[in-house]
Amino acid sequence: MKVFKKAQNKKGLTLIELLAVLVIIGIIAAIAVPAINQTIERSRIKADKANQQLIRDAAIRYATENNLGGGTGATAASTATIGVSTDVSGRATENFVELGYLNNVISWNKTANTIDNVVITTDANGAITVTFYNGSTVVAPLN
Repeated sequence: MKVFKKAQNKKGLTLIELLAVLVIIGIIAAIAVPAINQTIERSRIKADKANQQLIRDAAIRYATENNLGGGTGATAASTATIGVSTDVSGRATENFVELGYLNNVISWNKTANTIDNVVITTDANGAITVTFYNGSTVVAPLN
């Protein structure tokens, strides 16, 4: 009489098979996670670049509509600062929203890209230069 009979229908996985699956999943995760993080970081930079372009476009529209350029309404160079006032500073995007040049206040993904002041400078020929500031630091346009 046989006390133990070898199972004919094997169901489930052995411990070795489970460990092999976990090792494969770990290798895939080790490759995928850094790639996903890089993709997320690139998308954040692109979003901040698009936000900068929105603010630049709003500043140019503001300068054009308020005759800050050296065209028919202005004869000399001029400068306008959006975001700085006697009572509130650091409100460039809020001011553009209040003036109707932006629909929403912009939220930034990276603190270093935050723009709180915008200086619009025009020369006598009408060339408009927009400079972004984070506090007193000039924020370079993102490429």
